[in-house]
Amino acid sequence: MPQLNTRERLLEAACRLFYRDGVHATSIEVILDEAGVARQSLYQHFQSKDGLVGEFLKRRDQHWRGWLEGFVESRAETPRERLLALFDFLQDWFSQPDFHGCAFINIAAEFADPQHPFRQIAADHKCLVLDYIRTLCRQAELNDPEVAVRRLGLLMEGAITTELVTPGSNIAAEARCLAALVLDAHT
Repeated sequence: MPQLNTRERLLEAACRLFYRDGVHATSIEVILDEAGVARQSLYQHFQSKDGLVGEFLKRRDQHWRGWLEGFVESRAETPRERLLALFDFLQDWFSQPDFHGCAFINIAAEFADPQHPFRQIAADHKCLVLDYIRTLCRQAELNDPEVAVRRLGLLMEGAITTELVTPGSNIAAEARCLAALVLDAHT
């Protein structure tokens, strides 16, 4: 495996630490130590901790949504199956040893000001996830697809938060059962 450049080492360390421990709890010194780079490297590549946080959120969004969509598309053939596979994805994610909840819910909790740029990035991520669910609902030709989108999104968010607070509760399977009822109500 090729050695990562300094920027990538910083970003990978920050991504791991911010997701696991939170932004406020992760100092620049801890990131630099984890990445094995000098302080000046951070400022050459990101200018500030906020710049690093912004890159973390951008990378997390791209990675997570790509993983979700790839999982769903590879495991289901019909539109209904794809919608239910959203919850199979959650089950898979929840079983990962590094599951620490939704990075975007976590960031919103850390930055209370609704106008903070990181809160906007979190809101944008949630909108993009709902857009994907909306696409799947339209493909399934559901009645009143916007209501179905909101309900399925709510089930996903609730499952993610519940799993973070009470791990091992099999909540993804419960949410999948409820999602089937939502789909039945909209067909």
